[in-house]
Amino acid sequence: MPSLRRRALSLGVGGGLLLIASGCGRASREPIKFATNPWPGYDPLYIARDKGYFEEVGLDVTLVDLTSLGASRRAFERGQVDGCGATLVEILLAADQSGTRPQIAAVVDYSNGADVVVGAAGLAGLAALRERRVAIEPGTLHIQLLALALASVRMSIRDVILVPMPQNAMPAAFADGLVSAAVCFPPESNRILEAGGKVLFHSGQVPGQVIDTLVFDGSFVARRGPDVPAFMTAYYKAVALMASQPDEAHAIMARRENMGVQELRDTLSGMHFVSRAEQPALLAPGGPVERSLNELQGAMMALAQLRQARNLKDFLIAREFVADAGALA
Repeated sequence: MPSLRRRALSLGVGGGLLLIASGCGRASREPIKFATNPWPGYDPLYIARDKGYFEEVGLDVTLVDLTSLGASRRAFERGQVDGCGATLVEILLAADQSGTRPQIAAVVDYSNGADVVVGAAGLAGLAALRERRVAIEPGTLHIQLLALALASVRMSIRDVILVPMPQNAMPAAFADGLVSAAVCFPPESNRILEAGGKVLFHSGQVPGQVIDTLVFDGSFVARRGPDVPAFMTAYYKAVALMASQPDEAHAIMARRENMGVQELRDTLSGMHFVSRAEQPALLAPGGPVERSLNELQGAMMALAQLRQARNLKDFLIAREFVADAGALA
C-alpha cells in the first residue's frame, strides 16, 4: 500500500443528517473550486469529473490537486477554494487558526485497519508505552489515532514522549532504536513490521472514528447551499460506479493516484467507503465521529495545538442554508 495520506449524500442537521437532492437543471455561474490531496477516499470526485456527473447536476466544478492535506487546508483557509477534503485534524485547525467555518457535507471513508500504532516486539502492549518515545508526524491524523489508542488503556498523550518526524523517517528511527513505537500507515508500517515490530493498535479497532470528509466553507454554504447536495449527488453517482463497474472506476482512481490498479485495490482493502445510509449513525450525538472529535481535541489542546474546544454540531451544515429539503436523489 502506498503512502498516500496526508492523508451518502447527507448534510448535517443538529446531531443528525438530512438527505437532500438537487435538480439537474441548476447551472451555477461561478465554478466551485474544491481542493484534494492524493487519497482514494477523494477519488470518486475525479470519477465524477471524468464521467460528466457534475455537469449532469448543473455544476461547474474545478478540482484543485494539491500534495497534502495541509496544503488543502491552507488553500481553504485563504479562501482560494470553496471546499476541500479533510480529516478532523484539518477541520479543527482551520476553525481554530483561521476563523473559517468548515461544514461537513459527508463522511466519505474511514480507516479500517490501514493506520496503526506499531511498536517493538518486546512491548507487552499499549500500556507499556508509558514514558517511552513514540514517533509521530506533526499536524496529521497520527495524533488522532494515538489519542484513541492511548484512551483505550486509560492513558493520554501526556503519558508518552512524542518524537516528531516525517513518516518516511520512521522505519530508520525504529531500526536504530530511537523510538519504541510509531504511528503510521503503509508502506512505512510494513517496513517496521518487517524489521521485527508488531501492531499495538489499529484503526479497525475504532470503526468510524478515523475519517475523511468533504467540507465546504460556511460562507459558501450560505451563498450556495443547494449546490452542496448537487455536488454530493455527483459524488455518490461515482461511488455507485465503483460498485457496478469497478474496473472502469478503479482505472480512473489509479491514474489519479499514479499507481497500478492492483496497488490501488490493496489500498482500498484498508478503508471503508461510507454510504449515504451510514451517515446519520456516524454523525449522531454520542456517535463515533463525536467521540473521536472529543478525544482528538483533548490531545490537541494538551499539545497547545488548539485554543478552544468545539462541538461536532458546529461543523454540520444547518437546515436553513439548504434548499429542496426532503427531496431524495
